Amino acid sequence: MWSSRAGARSALKAPIILSRCGNCSHVFNRTYDDELAEVAQYEEEYENSQMFSPRFRQYAEELSDQLIAKYDLHQKKIVEIGGGRGDFLRIICDRGNNVGVSFGPSYKPQPRDDIPANVRFVTDYYTENYVSEPADLIICRHVLEHFSKPREFITTVRKAVGDRKDLVVCFEVPNGNFILREQVYWELIYQHCSYFTERSLVTLFVECGFGVCDVKERFGGQFLTIEAFGASSDAAPKYAWWGGDEATAALCEALGPAFSASVAKWSDCLAQQRVNGRRAIAWGAGAKAVTFLNIVDPAGAIISHVVDVNPRKTGRFIGGSGQEIIAPSAVRELRPDVVVVMNPIYREEIGSALRSLGLDSELLVA
Repeated sequence: MWSSRAGARSALKAPIILSRCGNCSHVFNRTYDDELAEVAQYEEEYENSQMFSPRFRQYAEELSDQLIAKYDLHQKKIVEIGGGRGDFLRIICDRGNNVGVSFGPSYKPQPRDDIPANVRFVTDYYTENYVSEPADLIICRHVLEHFSKPREFITTVRKAVGDRKDLVVCFEVPNGNFILREQVYWELIYQHCSYFTERSLVTLFVECGFGVCDVKERFGGQFLTIEAFGASSDAAPKYAWWGGDEATAALCEALGPAFSASVAKWSDCLAQQRVNGRRAIAWGAGAKAVTFLNIVDPAGAIISHVVDVNPRKTGRFIGGSGQEIIAPSAVRELRPDVVVVMNPIYREEIGSALRSLGLDSELLVA
């Protein structure tokens, strides 16, 4: 999150050129540069918590409860990789009376942070130095897509599992199948170099020595989760594919032309709002907003502000296009005619928030 508009507009930019593996249908940015992404991601304050949204928190609690019930996670040890402030870890530890440890370099303790006794933080990457950390569940959500060499990371996790048949790992990533079939272009961001399809995600884990017991689309299809054990586990069924994946190949071929058409449509739509003197804002200052705004309103000339329920984003600015991020309460004063909803799953939540402010803005779903 950028602290000034000028700084935000000076943010680094780089091209994304997507490719698909013909063997496993993995989709990836072949121009991705680890060093460039590292500079761009941590040069400013990093903030990505979605837990301030009731809809998202409900999902996190449901996922936690399902894992607790399925794997009897009561008074157990939970290891979370790349958990940020440990929002999900706190939930699963509280609801299952578990203890947990969160690994990740982005967490910066603040003086007012209320860290419960059953959670601790290691502000470091999860490497082979930590494979002996006791665990009954290893969970990693929305981290794997940042790895240009995911096999090395999953191999490290496999070493942590060792010969234990009762240790489950659960990974969650943006759903590449969903992005392709729904043509969700705004999900494409530089820091996500990997877009896992079900086929490529299972292939990765199987080839790293895991037995996959479940793969599931979640959160309206937007997320993909995989649950796995050591390959010797009797509970792990076999996943196998033969031949090419023509369906995914066709979706990839269609993405480019459809993307160009969508950009033209949105550019015309926003230009028309300006011609008609209608004030437009966006709701949701996450990765989708960054991609959308930098493509359809790169100068910040039409969409004036971006709303976000996370108070830690208030007063910051969108990288590249430079719109200021505001709290929902500030929308009343702006009285926008149009609100661009960055994620359709939050449409009802956003509509309710606008009505509570006495506003009847038109909602356009990106």
